[in-house]
Amino acid sequence: MKAVFMLSSLLIVLALPGMSTARALEPEVADLESPEIQTPVDPPATAEPAPETATPQPATPEPATPEPATPETATPEPATPQPATPETATPETEQAPAPTRARPPRYQHPRLMIAGGPILGPHAIGNEQCDTQLARCETKGSFLGMGAQLELRARLWRMIYAHARGLAVGNISPNDRIHTGLWGLGGGLGLYGRRAFGRAEYLFVDAFGDNRFEPPFYDGEVASDEWGHHAGLVSVGFRQPLPRGLAVELWGGLMIGPSSVRRIPQQQPDERVLTTFIAGINVSWDVLP
Repeated sequence: MKAVFMLSSLLIVLALPGMSTARALEPEVADLESPEIQTPVDPPATAEPAPETATPQPATPEPATPEPATPETATPEPATPQPATPETATPETEQAPAPTRARPPRYQHPRLMIAGGPILGPHAIGNEQCDTQLARCETKGSFLGMGAQLELRARLWRMIYAHARGLAVGNISPNDRIHTGLWGLGGGLGLYGRRAFGRAEYLFVDAFGDNRFEPPFYDGEVASDEWGHHAGLVSVGFRQPLPRGLAVELWGGLMIGPSSVRRIPQQQPDERVLTTFIAGINVSWDVLP
């Protein structure tokens, strides 16, 4: 009997778990057998998690698209000052060649120049005398030259030039004239710049025509004036450059000489050195730049 009792208790112990598992599986089997009840229960459970999982997925790109990209665009903003640096560099580069352009305007001294134009001078006042009884003054034997001249200039070294000159003038004095005119040849040295020049020269001059004149309060040409042949000229001038190697020059200077000896009857000879002037306007041309 004891053995039967032990066997029956063992069977009961083995049957209890099987019954619990069978009871646990009964709802699942009932669910499978009744699909009408499964459809309303399962879909909400499956449908609700599906949108819930779908909604977080777009949320993930939102942090991916965030405004960290905007700081990346903000980084190029400092690039805007960078073009400013080339802009400031460009004026520096433009200012750099400016002095180089200012340097070439240095005057290129030509090797050979020709200049010529009208001149006024030399002049001699003549003899002046006043008579109180007649209450008048007379001037006789005067000279005022007007004519033209031609120069040839050759560069020796830098701005130092040697020049040769030829001139011829006629006497246009409104008073009693002495000599018809004068011609001369000269040569000297000078400094010639772009805008100004100065020179000193020797002149050989020769007066031509009748040298007799009527002295003040005399009747007839009984007096004479003999001129020498040597004179010196110191002159300065200003130049205005023009295109194609041309320039306009305004110049003038002091002329010392020639000597003069005036002879009037019943008077001592009057020996003197003429102190006069020559002035002119030239047009110069650079023959050999």
